[in-house]
Amino acid sequence: MTAPYIAAPSYLSLLDKLLVSAALRCQRSLRINRRRRGVSELTGTLMTMAITLAAGATVFGYVRSQANLSELALSQNVGGTLNFLQERFVIPLVSYTSNSITIYIYNNGQATDQFTQLEVYGPTRLAMDIVYDANYATVNNPPLCRGQTDAASLETPRLGVLPTSFSVKVNYDGSITLTLPTCGGLSFLPGNTYFVKILGQYGNTAVYSQVM
Repeated sequence: MTAPYIAAPSYLSLLDKLLVSAALRCQRSLRINRRRRGVSELTGTLMTMAITLAAGATVFGYVRSQANLSELALSQNVGGTLNFLQERFVIPLVSYTSNSITIYIYNNGQATDQFTQLEVYGPTRLAMDIVYDANYATVNNPPLCRGQTDAASLETPRLGVLPTSFSVKVNYDGSITLTLPTCGGLSFLPGNTYFVKILGQYGNTAVYSQVM
């Protein structure tokens, strides 16, 4: 049996149709891929923008929080410096008994003075050294008397920064009496020089010495 004969024009026409059909399918495939690629590129761009905005917001929040902390620290430093400059006081006089000392303080500053610590020592710190604060009287020397005693029974009025604590108004003087803790080795002796060092609430100090 012989193969069917196809005329040349018909054969060429069929081949042409097949080629055109294949070309159209390729073109449609390319368009679809382009659309998909375009969607992917758009999605990627949007995601990049979102990540950038989120990172920017995080950085801005951090920078702003640090700026707020810096502003707070600066205001506190300025306030502390101003208080330090306004706080001034001197000790013009002290008086003794054998077991107590009364300290007179004059406020020559620009703000009411309050005091957080007062040290009494002499004639050397090895001979006698006692530190008074709002809570305790701490004996550092002599060694036999070392220890702490509740300040309530030894300070009149009390040291500290409470409304009821010892304070001195501007251009006024005031006095505080400190009693020595009970110990056989603690007493003020005639002829000895004793020192008083007082610490204000903002860091200023004054030192005074006087022979008993």
